[in-house]
Amino acid sequence: MLDIEELLRAAQAQTGLADFGGDDFREPLERLVRSLNTEARLNDFGKLRAQMTINAGLTTRLAIVDYLEAHPEVRDEEIRRPVFIVGLPRTGTTALHHMLNQDSGNRTLRLWEAQDPVPPPETATYESDPRIARQREGVALTETFLPGFLATHLLAAEEPDECYMLLNRNFMSVEYSAMFHIPSYANWLYAQLCTRDSYAWHKLQLQLLQSRHPGLWVLKAPFHQLGLTQILKYYPDAIIVQTHRSPMSLVASGCSFSEVLRKSGSDHIDRREIGRDWMDMLRIYTRTFEADRARLQPQFPGQFLDLHHDDFVADPWPAIEAIYAARGEALSEAGREAMARWLRDNPRGKHGRHEYRLEDYGISRAQVEELFGEYARRYGLTMDQQGEEK
Repeated sequence: MLDIEELLRAAQAQTGLADFGGDDFREPLERLVRSLNTEARLNDFGKLRAQMTINAGLTTRLAIVDYLEAHPEVRDEEIRRPVFIVGLPRTGTTALHHMLNQDSGNRTLRLWEAQDPVPPPETATYESDPRIARQREGVALTETFLPGFLATHLLAAEEPDECYMLLNRNFMSVEYSAMFHIPSYANWLYAQLCTRDSYAWHKLQLQLLQSRHPGLWVLKAPFHQLGLTQILKYYPDAIIVQTHRSPMSLVASGCSFSEVLRKSGSDHIDRREIGRDWMDMLRIYTRTFEADRARLQPQFPGQFLDLHHDDFVADPWPAIEAIYAARGEALSEAGREAMARWLRDNPRGKHGRHEYRLEDYGISRAQVEELFGEYARRYGLTMDQQGEEK
């Protein structure tokens, strides 16, 4: 059994620090640990993985609080015109994020600095920071512990990753529900993310990270579908990019991805359970975001963009140029050339094919059509990707 007090003491002993910066994280952590202990059916590796992930959240939180105490000027950092890529999982958000990362004027959240943000990276050593080598060692072990993961998700120490990690430090993160079957925590999180000022902590970490290496942020995470109200509260000039894909594709792909994440941590993998969890998540993501967008978009004109997966795969440049235009900039020739090189070097299927079938997870076409019918009509989507069998 995971024990909260033991986890807290271990983090404090490991860092030599005591101040967690308030108690806002306690209830989320308590709910997470309770759900892990009672619902996740962890095997030995799953328990170790959960301990390590929670420990990373706690120790990093301690380090951030300590750094901010010594450097209060970080809180004065201005975050200007950030881009948030907020599409549902498996809708092309990763490819878009990686393309935008090729422009040196864009500031993405690289995996190494997201995992280890203190002290903040320096521009002079941003490409040679010793934390990069340490993170490479961790990435090299990924396929050992998560077989099949690298065929489903681009991952490298120096490459951008999702900013869910910034919310790991207050334990309001979907990483845990992606890795484990913890429905009571997940359902609580979905309802609470925008009621607990979670993005205040998100912004604080961006301020810290850019304090020694500035740039225009380009961020990505599907969980932002739940956070639109908070995003526009803390980043009122943000550009919101919503990616779209045929629903049958994204549902089946997402279930398969979730299975890859979960199967190393538990010996009780039920595909139908994964299907139910995934559909529950998609339902709350979609309904929350669509309601919030309808309410907020009139107040933030020109800040919402839509990108269709199939159009982007066929020709990414109109979408890329639209993002720059919304930010009031033009795509430079150097940026375009760097993005074109990335496209040539990263063809679809480079790391293997991700095979999946909807019916493997106990989900019927009728269920997907019921959930996404209105959404598909609103954005002009077909239920199946072109070329797929129905």
